Amino acid sequence: MKARAPVILFTLLASFLVPLLIGNVYATSGCTSGCQVTVSSNVASSDGTIWVQIDNGTGTYCSSNQCTVSLPQSSPPTFTFANNTIHTITVLSSNTTFTGSSTGGHYVWKEWANYFGTPNQVVWTTNPTLRIPVAGSTGGILYNYTGTAGFTAVFDKQFHYTLSFNDASGNPLSPAPASVSLSAQTAGTTTTITQYSGFLSNDLYTLTGATWEGWTVGITPSGQTLDLTSGPATKTIALQAYPAIVHVVDNNNNPISGANVTITLVNQTSRSIITDSKGDAKIGVIPQGSYQLSVEYQNQRIGPLSENAITSPTATVQLNVGSTATSTTTSAIVLLTIFGLAFFLILLAIKVRKPPPPPTI
Repeated sequence: MKARAPVILFTLLASFLVPLLIGNVYATSGCTSGCQVTVSSNVASSDGTIWVQIDNGTGTYCSSNQCTVSLPQSSPPTFTFANNTIHTITVLSSNTTFTGSSTGGHYVWKEWANYFGTPNQVVWTTNPTLRIPVAGSTGGILYNYTGTAGFTAVFDKQFHYTLSFNDASGNPLSPAPASVSLSAQTAGTTTTITQYSGFLSNDLYTLTGATWEGWTVGITPSGQTLDLTSGPATKTIALQAYPAIVHVVDNNNNPISGANVTITLVNQTSRSIITDSKGDAKIGVIPQGSYQLSVEYQNQRIGPLSENAITSPTATVQLNVGSTATSTTTSAIVLLTIFGLAFFLILLAIKVRKPPPPPTI
């Protein structure tokens, strides 16, 4: 039991020290004459140079050191500050948004990160001004910041995108979707956009769906991507939206104009359309293709009927109006029979009434 006492004590001490060490960026030893801070940027040197200013260009440090310094990615600078002092490092406002000179990427300020690019990355602040130690703490720098214990000025690299939309038949879609969902393959995040021209982080996006006419519709074919990994992109996307027409005819398949067609879509909205001279009620483009329809004409009502514009872009509805070809043919046969029978009876009557020949002597 006594042998285990030092182990338990060490464990307790470690539990108190770990948060302290993390808060002071992996302290390795106390700094007595100089506390070092290495500062870098995630912007490639070929795309631009980030400029920072120490302590807003004033104070003891700036009286004997250069306070406006560049952060080349290949050889980041290391600053040496006095023990137990507080300092700020600020990205100049002219650098918070810019266009990369080599890639044309659109860079936007994101955050100061500690251990950037490692599994233990910590967001220090999203403000362009980095304060060390952490803002709000009472003491100054107490530990040595070196190597991976440095800070990185992180920018979001973006490229321009332009999207347009078609229906499933390839015709321009109007109105445009209310929103489109994109899944970033590298970042592993889902982004919803409502503007179809702008900037997005450089990544490969899978288009997962859109909100259109109050309904979530899919992309056709599925699995389409928007590639912004190395440059801008323009893309036309087809949604699962389908044109639909209801064609109303009579018993002889002649078009009926003036019939009232009422449809209910999957988004539970309803429309009433009067058939034109061709007997057509043009519904337009509808989400997902499925709908219910009813037809009213001359006190006659048919429906509701279930239809699908994917398999049947034009749904034909026949009303019990007008004589049929079969009944017309039947009536003609009956009339001919009657006329024939009447003619036979007339001939028979004439023959019966003919006077008999005189007797033979």
